[in-house]
Amino acid sequence: MKQPPKVLLKYLGVSLEKGLPLSIDFAVLAGTMAALLGDENSAAAALADYAAGFSTPAVGKVVTGVDMALATSREGRSSTGYISDKISAPPGMTVRGCISLAVTGYGKSKNEAAQRTNELIDWLDLKLISALPVADLDSSEIQRTTLAIAMATSPNLLVVDCPVHDSLHAKLKTFSDVGNTVIFRASSLGQIPYGVERIALCDENGIRRLVRHSELAAISMGGSEIAVSFYPSISRKQLENIEGIKNLVHTNGVYKFTHSDTVHAVTKLMLTARANSRAVVELNLSPIPPGTLLKMFNPPDESPGSVDLFGGEEGF
Repeated sequence: MKQPPKVLLKYLGVSLEKGLPLSIDFAVLAGTMAALLGDENSAAAALADYAAGFSTPAVGKVVTGVDMALATSREGRSSTGYISDKISAPPGMTVRGCISLAVTGYGKSKNEAAQRTNELIDWLDLKLISALPVADLDSSEIQRTTLAIAMATSPNLLVVDCPVHDSLHAKLKTFSDVGNTVIFRASSLGQIPYGVERIALCDENGIRRLVRHSELAAISMGGSEIAVSFYPSISRKQLENIEGIKNLVHTNGVYKFTHSDTVHAVTKLMLTARANSRAVVELNLSPIPPGTLLKMFNPPDESPGSVDLFGGEEGF
């Protein structure tokens, strides 16, 4: 009989605060990558902290690893690696020193620690900077070093709590492809790496919607949030005449809105400016923000209720 796939991360009845009606129940399978997508005021950061074992939810529990230990327990922490864009190290400590210290701290002998340190430095292309103090590293080097430190415990779950640099995408995909799990925290679509299969859309209370990569791509493809200003300024009514504009806001001379067809919207903006003898003095394009994505997936009268990342596919 075929065995169900392993689960390496579970949120069970989690609520950020006592009394919140939203209960979070979801699981992430081995061999996959998932993302928590939400702005800076959303629950995404707290949920990432729970997975890493840094804090405990007010209600419910989070379990990790093959043994499904509490994320905050010794077993849970040793099964989980954490990647950020910061390294806490004594002044002057080098890249090699940080990695060696992490490896030695988990019961390795001197020879084993040296071998494991060299393996991680080679795998993450850190050899040329291994003698540099970590204080001198740039952002991509810091992230590669924190991944090396995270791998000291040979974890099967990685929590990535920062916009991940391109140099790590392939490494993290390789890590998941051999039967491990990666969960990312992202504050915009542009921070979600290639290979993420499931995305949890978060608001301030928790996860409001769980979507596949294909669903998110279909609803956001070609769209963006657009910020534009004109000289001299132009009336709001002129922009309202552009078909497809949504969420139009005017603040301090700048109009901001979302549109499902960026090329069409920009073309119409330029034509509107020309027809009204105006100059476009500012034009910025950004990914559709998480809050707007939630509105696109969830009609105002729809209640998401309890959520499950894989919709019962695990068989548990």
